[in-house]
Amino acid sequence: MKKTILIIGLLGIAYTATYAQASKVMAAYNYLADYQTYKDGKDLVSAKEAIDAAAENETTSLQGKTWYYKGMVYYMMSKDSLLNKTSNTYLEEAQKGFEKALSIDDKKFKDRKEAVNYVKAISADVFNRGVDAYQNQDYEQAYNDFSAMKSLNKTLKDNNVEPVVPTEKVMLNIASAAEAGGMTKKAIIAYTEVLEVNDDVNTYRFLASLYTKEGNKEKAMETLDAAAKKYPENADVVIDQLNIFITDGKLDQAIGKIDKAIELQPDNDMLYFIKGNAYDKSGDMDNAIVQYEKAIKINPKNDKALYNAGAMYFLGANKYIEQMNALSYKQEKEYNELNEKRKGMYLKAKPYFEKVLEIAPDDDASKRALFKINSALETK
Repeated sequence: MKKTILIIGLLGIAYTATYAQASKVMAAYNYLADYQTYKDGKDLVSAKEAIDAAAENETTSLQGKTWYYKGMVYYMMSKDSLLNKTSNTYLEEAQKGFEKALSIDDKKFKDRKEAVNYVKAISADVFNRGVDAYQNQDYEQAYNDFSAMKSLNKTLKDNNVEPVVPTEKVMLNIASAAEAGGMTKKAIIAYTEVLEVNDDVNTYRFLASLYTKEGNKEKAMETLDAAAKKYPENADVVIDQLNIFITDGKLDQAIGKIDKAIELQPDNDMLYFIKGNAYDKSGDMDNAIVQYEKAIKINPKNDKALYNAGAMYFLGANKYIEQMNALSYKQEKEYNELNEKRKGMYLKAKPYFEKVLEIAPDDDASKRALFKINSALETK
């Protein structure tokens, strides 16, 4: 008989505890209703205390409405003009609440549609906050917000609702924020994930540049090789590869790679420009000009090749200027001879810059070069 009394007593305690937690869910609901009527932040604070306790209880934590109300409480706290200044994590907690409510197998939960609508609203708020953070150069916050969007988008899609911002754009923003914030490893992971849904040529290039920055040139070249295979006519990819070779002092390998590309596309003027650029960076002016001229012959409107060819002669005059500056005032003959050589280089450079301006009238670099050339040619 005593055992029976004891069991009944224990059952009574368990029932009382369960009822107490259920009443906390109801209390949170009532505080929410009061807040919506009176806009008193104290009601939200009380609602938070009640729903946090209910969410930790082993019984009420299995109920969808518990997490739904928790999502509502925290979402409203994020919107309250005073309370939202006390923490910047309310949106995250609201997200967790609604996502939990939608993931729990609770057939009694009747507010799934409303929960999804809240997730959609949170998604817009989180994205906008991320954009603001990025513009304010708070790249870590931007990265966290854009990363949160991936989970929000998955929740929306799982419930047959289109995301506020397409996942592809979200992933690009994650990568961009990580890169801008110097989070190289995270940026590499992000761009790698972007490639899985959009293998745009620039994504390959961004990823390769990050590998290079990290010191993993082998992986950078592997990434660029993949880009070159998919986009064989993209000159920027080849230039990126050449830059790695040239930085490492491997000019022969650089020229070898570009020559293979030229074999495949002998009429591609940009390939000759790239080859000229490789010689240019190695200090081989004569071979650089030969390649620029080949590019110009194929495409007379290749303003990059025209400008670089002009720059070769323009900069080539510097050695004569240095020699002139080293002479004494008594060495007039030598000075005049060097000056004529300088003018000769300028005369060779001039038509290239003039042609650039015919193609691109607003090219400031060509304008400045021509001004200096004309000024030098006018002086004796």
